[in-house]
Amino acid sequence: MATAKNDSNEKSVTYVERLINVLEKDSKGFEIITYGLTSIGLLTALYRIRPFAKFSNPQKVPLHFIKNKTVLRGTVARIEPGKIPLLLVDHKPLVRIPRFGELKYLPVKIAAVDVNNHGVSWLSTIVQGNEVEFVPVRKVKEFLDCTVTMSQKNQEPLKIGKELVRLGFGTVGELSSDPKNSDLLSYKKTLVSAQKWAQFKRNGQWHFIIPPTVWWRIKNLIYDRLVIRSS
Repeated sequence: MATAKNDSNEKSVTYVERLINVLEKDSKGFEIITYGLTSIGLLTALYRIRPFAKFSNPQKVPLHFIKNKTVLRGTVARIEPGKIPLLLVDHKPLVRIPRFGELKYLPVKIAAVDVNNHGVSWLSTIVQGNEVEFVPVRKVKEFLDCTVTMSQKNQEPLKIGKELVRLGFGTVGELSSDPKNSDLLSYKKTLVSAQKWAQFKRNGQWHFIIPPTVWWRIKNLIYDRLVIRSS
């Protein structure tokens, strides 16, 4: 039994030695194999990263971008009003190359936020024309559902969804996601918290939905005084 194992090991070593001898003698063949393996690795990396891809069609955004929470960047060219307001984003690929033809934009919806008319005006004033970062959550035919942030000079990045809800310019909507996705669960909790704040302060649409009462005015006044003293 031991002899059989030894014979098998010797044969394996012999085959390896023969392969090494062949590659040492045939350096060109060795280079071809090496370059081939390198090329396969490079092609795999290019497929996953898509450094040259400029997205304008939501359906062409790879599913692994959603799974891996890939951060995309672009400039908000304009805001498209409608039943579902959208950010029309000029997506910027990692590697920019000259492109010809009509400029097309990627329609982006702010995930889990139902934007109202005041929200559309706010987006047009504050966000339009600026560069944003967006992480895709899901894709449908009409748009790419994303969490969106915008850089601010000497300030924390502005979380667009949270700010819209906090100002009362949008309400918390549906967010179909994997319950194991801690980032999305945290995002949804942030939106819910922002909406409670907007309701308490009667911001935006909540001023009309929940009319201010005398008791609310007293509570709000006390809260503001406490904030001023603590700052």
